Amino acid sequence: MEGLFYLFTLGVIISGIMVISALNPVHSVLWLIVAFTSASALFILLEVEFIALIFLIVYVGAIAILFLFVIMMLNLTDLEGGGDMSNYLPAGFLIGVVFLLEIAHVMGGRMVSWPHSTSYPAQLAILLGNPNVEVLGRVLYTDYYYLFIIASFILLVAMIGAIVLTHDSKTEIKRQDIFIQTSRQLWQD
Repeated sequence: MEGLFYLFTLGVIISGIMVISALNPVHSVLWLIVAFTSASALFILLEVEFIALIFLIVYVGAIAILFLFVIMMLNLTDLEGGGDMSNYLPAGFLIGVVFLLEIAHVMGGRMVSWPHSTSYPAQLAILLGNPNVEVLGRVLYTDYYYLFIIASFILLVAMIGAIVLTHDSKTEIKRQDIFIQTSRQLWQD
């Protein structure tokens, strides 16, 4: 099991490097899909099935495919000028060093602390005895149902707003005339 963890971790790291180093944007998105799938496998190994499935559905199934469609729709080609990205190396190196310092800070234990209070004994009993998806569903649909309903209404309003913004009222609506379609002569004599 430990070997699989290191294999998928290596897969996430290598595919992440390939995402930012691939010169073709389509290849970059395909490497992004590999990175998301490997991260989902890591979550399955860590027994967090719900997060793994959300990773597959949301990130691979929606966002990465959306990126791929946008790249194909815009007909983006390879980088112009031979793909020299060496002018981005200092900024990338600086961001990488800051990221590694943050990881070292967290791994040092200064930011990670486990609360030892027993203020929620009922929730802890639910967490210890049931699978992750069941616990999440139980908490979402009992304790936080009103937030779940509010989030669904916000998404509904956003969807209606997107439809209203993209609707063009100046163009004429094409309508079918069933009589003309059914009375058309298909074969010429």
